[in-house]
Amino acid sequence: GGPGPAEVGLGALPAELRTAVRSLVGDLDSLFSALGLREESFAVGALSRVIAAELASYASARNRRRTATNKASVIFVDRTLDLVGAVGHHGDNLAEKILSVLPKLPGHKTDVTVNMVELTALQTSDETCSIIAPGCLADPAAKALWESFINLKQKEAVMEARRHLVEAASRENLPIKMSMGRVTPEQLSSYIQLFRNNLKALENHCGLLQLVLATVQTLKHPQTSKWDNFLAFERLLLQ
Repeated sequence: GGPGPAEVGLGALPAELRTAVRSLVGDLDSLFSALGLREESFAVGALSRVIAAELASYASARNRRRTATNKASVIFVDRTLDLVGAVGHHGDNLAEKILSVLPKLPGHKTDVTVNMVELTALQTSDETCSIIAPGCLADPAAKALWESFINLKQKEAVMEARRHLVEAASRENLPIKMSMGRVTPEQLSSYIQLFRNNLKALENHCGLLQLVLATVQTLKHPQTSKWDNFLAFERLLLQ
């Protein structure tokens, strides 16, 4: 039950909000008085209608409008959907997904733990295995790829990860076959396996491998599909 958006008046608001609206109306009247304005108010949204109505009936404002010489149109707009952006999943960005779904690097707030077991001969199904030192994102050697994760859309960023991986494998004379079309986590994993038994190649391209492994683990993470669902819902909400 309760009143609909068009029916909400000042009396229907909580006491704290009523006080805030009255204070805002007083401040607006003071501003318009200093500017010598005789305003015509328009409102978009329930709270905006309350503020516009209070300003219209405010005694000091009525007196001001009788004598003011400058005309102005004032539009009050509810910005409730701004809250969506503050808590939302902002878009098709691989860096944001990596930072959101992978566990934090111990002792850090802005870096994540990358499981490096795939680059070893160790076989374990335990995702929390801590025998191998975790990888991270903060390797200067892979700065260009990380920036592409930030600046490009996910599809383009994943293709960029494949390109960097193929170029690195070619420089190390690893038997890699470049394939075209859609990039999959399985394809990236198969390319990573080429580096596993070559310690020199591992050392030369450790930063790159950490970022590509972070990509693979993010794309396979169950939270990623939920993320895409949230994005679709937010687009509908904004529409």
